[in-house]
Amino acid sequence: MSESLKHAQWAKSVERKHRQNKVKKTKKSHLPFSAAIASLLLSAGLYYISYEKPVASPPLSESAKQRISQFFAKQFLLGHWRLNKIKYSTNAIQVYVQTPTPIALEGEALSQYLHYALCPLPSKQIWQDIQSRELSVYVFSHSVRKGERTVCNKV
Repeated sequence: MSESLKHAQWAKSVERKHRQNKVKKTKKSHLPFSAAIASLLLSAGLYYISYEKPVASPPLSESAKQRISQFFAKQFLLGHWRLNKIKYSTNAIQVYVQTPTPIALEGEALSQYLHYALCPLPSKQIWQDIQSRELSVYVFSHSVRKGERTVCNKV
């Protein structure tokens, strides 16, 4: 009888340990998952804070637009090149110049020629109106798509 009692106690203790192990296994910690979510949110927040939003220039006044138009129109009074149009946006000014025939230059030589011939000198008053906007000049003969573009810099 003592053996069966020992066996019964032993079986109870094994069963109890088995239940305790099951209880421990079901009580999983949510700490790793929470830490991963917290680090993801923290990195997203830091990215958002450090992200530099583009600085929008104040809209051009009508008088500034008129001065810019007059500046480029004066350049094409003589000769066969014509000022086609000027597009104004918040951060850019695009000048379109039409030529009667394609320019007989290619590559870097054409780019340098257009920059030298069409971009205002850094000392010109027109840069006060342009401010930090990008000034692009497009030169084309028949189609704007087949034309050339140069970006003018104040520097």
